[in-house]
Amino acid sequence: MKAETHVTNFGRNLTLTPKHLYTPRTEREVLDIMNRHACDTIRCVGRLHSWNAILQSSDVLLDLKYLNVVQTGNDETGKFAVVGAGCQIKHLISELKVSRQWTLPSLGFITEQTIAGAISTGTHGSGKHSLSHYVQSVRIAIYDPRNGQAVITEISSGDDLRAARCSLGCLGIILSVKIEARATYRVEEHFRVYSNIEDVLSAEQQFPLQQFYLVPWKWNYFAQHRRETTDQASSLAWLYHQYRFWVFDVTLHLLILFLTRALRIAACTRFAFKWIIPSFVIRKWAVVSGASEQLVMEHELFHHIELELFVQRSKLPAAMNSLISSLETLGGKQINRPNSVTQLSNPESTNPDLDRLRGKYCHHYPICIRKVLTDDTLISMASPGADPATKSEPWYSITLTNLHRGKNRSPFMEVMPVLTCELSQKYGARTHWGKLFGMSGSEIANLYPQLTTFLAIRKNYDPLNRFQNQWTKKCFTKNDNKT
Repeated sequence: MKAETHVTNFGRNLTLTPKHLYTPRTEREVLDIMNRHACDTIRCVGRLHSWNAILQSSDVLLDLKYLNVVQTGNDETGKFAVVGAGCQIKHLISELKVSRQWTLPSLGFITEQTIAGAISTGTHGSGKHSLSHYVQSVRIAIYDPRNGQAVITEISSGDDLRAARCSLGCLGIILSVKIEARATYRVEEHFRVYSNIEDVLSAEQQFPLQQFYLVPWKWNYFAQHRRETTDQASSLAWLYHQYRFWVFDVTLHLLILFLTRALRIAACTRFAFKWIIPSFVIRKWAVVSGASEQLVMEHELFHHIELELFVQRSKLPAAMNSLISSLETLGGKQINRPNSVTQLSNPESTNPDLDRLRGKYCHHYPICIRKVLTDDTLISMASPGADPATKSEPWYSITLTNLHRGKNRSPFMEVMPVLTCELSQKYGARTHWGKLFGMSGSEIANLYPQLTTFLAIRKNYDPLNRFQNQWTKKCFTKNDNKT
């Protein structure tokens, strides 16, 4: 049960050094471990696809990879699956397809994560709610306040369920999840290029599952138009998937790795994004295939780190223009932008933190933007906003990926909290709980109107804070220090 206690996360920016690391094979073993460590703090890890200290535990760390059984059924709510906490999403999708010709209601970029890790941090796809929204009940292990013994309880309704759907692992140890399922379906996809974000957003009526990319240094948008369809799969779908894999998932990354890790000349990176990389994209090649083949990409092939920020639709165009201005400043070079990009910055409103970092960071990866419908949760990034007028407005995730490694990551790590602060203060941006995180407790409190309700529920399930760590405590404490 006990294993090596040094673990490195996917992004290789974090090493976990708990006193005890366990991989229990049954729920009974989980309870036994909890009883043996009743005075310690306990955290869980999935497939380590997080980039911040949400994973850390100084005492006990549990890897629940053996709790991976999938059961399916129908009830008055429709199709569902009961899934062990350690089951990887790719295994769940496969099991649903083979056994029932079902799939999940929402599918993301990658499927490496475990179901518990995915819902605990609000993992999402594009054009639907996050996976958390579709959770119907959660079974967790907690300590009975009457005798201090580990017990299992099920959460299936009300605000308690909304809290459990995205809890950062702070209510207890998730053992299994009941989640909505649906019949498999097909998706049509093709690429188009746009000079401004307003036109991309207008296309959502036709292509509600689309995601799109801001191309750095060229500053136009490549839209991956997607929509559900009843059309038959394209005869050349296999060729399209080969093209997408070898060109985007492999060749594009190898070129960026060469630019960032070998060449390391900012002018070459800018030239590549302006004139070479856009030529990789075949436009208007419409292909129909299964949803899991179309919506899932191989984004995990190369180690990287990510900052992901969420803003609501009404603020997205201004937020993107502001981000372009910031990246230009950080790159130390003013670029001649397309006429459609509004210059928002001016000498009188310059951010001194950005000026201090001018020329220190040249962004080198397409910036992905995905729409996420408002979740029925308390603190997922797409939970309802604070402004009553825009409470149910959809959110858009903005992902900045960095492929540097080692000490060469330092500029991005220095830039990351500055960009977070800039977009948070101006546009109410929320940071993805599982990605690089640069927010203070006071900023979190201002951005999540249901945080107080969540904290009261969390305290009820874990009055002695056995399932928190220093990072979550800072997030949930209103102060002015960055976490």
